[in-house]
Amino acid sequence: MVAVWLIVILAVVQGILEWLPVSSEGQLVLILTWLNESQNALAIALFLHLGTMLAVIARFWKDIFLLLGIKLPKKKTAENEEEVIPNKLETEENNSEQLLSVKDKQRRLWKFLLLATTATAIIGIPLYLLVKYVLQEGELLKFAGGAITGGDIITILIGVFLIGTGIFILISKRRISRKSIFEMSVLEMLIVGAVQGIAVIPGVSRSGSTIGAMLIEGVEEEDSLRGSFLLSIPAVIGANILTIIIDLIQGDLSFEGVPIYAMFLAVLVSGVVGFITIDLFLRLAKKINFGWFCLTLGALALIITLVIIILNLTTI
Repeated sequence: MVAVWLIVILAVVQGILEWLPVSSEGQLVLILTWLNESQNALAIALFLHLGTMLAVIARFWKDIFLLLGIKLPKKKTAENEEEVIPNKLETEENNSEQLLSVKDKQRRLWKFLLLATTATAIIGIPLYLLVKYVLQEGELLKFAGGAITGGDIITILIGVFLIGTGIFILISKRRISRKSIFEMSVLEMLIVGAVQGIAVIPGVSRSGSTIGAMLIEGVEEEDSLRGSFLLSIPAVIGANILTIIIDLIQGDLSFEGVPIYAMFLAVLVSGVVGFITIDLFLRLAKKINFGWFCLTLGALALIITLVIIILNLTTI
């Protein structure tokens, strides 16, 4: 039986690591596997994502309103003040997003979420079933006697990619022309979704891989962060629904031995911690040069993953 205090600690870990380019799911599964709770590990890790999903909804409520067609209250302007129409050339150069109507933005954001989520499902569901089976058998796609997982290797590659991206941004002498999330092509949306599907493997960073994919495709930095976090909402909901369906088919409960109240308490904790840390994360991204931001994230991914591998090697 998983102790309540441990579930709460896992919730705090989830709330902190979800936004970093290391797999929060992988670390939670690893902790539970160390404690001989590997059969419940994947389901618990996915359930705790509901908390950080709520944090995303709370932080990006304007985008949620846009998707649902809910009009935002207009800001009061000075009396008799005329609406300023932006210069088209300046707008196209600085922010082409301003040329899109609210309906266009709504349609394109739905298109992004639907196409990317479809790709996630096609790639992620078979991988999820494979990972669930592997965990039940007590393994985690391990190498080097169990010290290194397949997810660790991919996360190291993501860290290296982020460092390379940061260096490229810093040494670039000209302003890189980037597009908004509303200007992505169908293929680009599908690629981001497929990358997110691969991140179902414990150890693979969902946020790091999706942000990295969008940066490669030329999406501007802030929109890469926003798109990655918004895309997590349908993915988390879908993964938990899939877990429930599999439980009903197998007649086994993924949370067997875990008090229900403890799971909902953990969701609340991960949501609160996640909301606090996502705001800090986004503020940091805005305040520092994005090249240094990518370098920092890449270094964190490498350091945390290498520390975990070293700890595993010392216990073998």
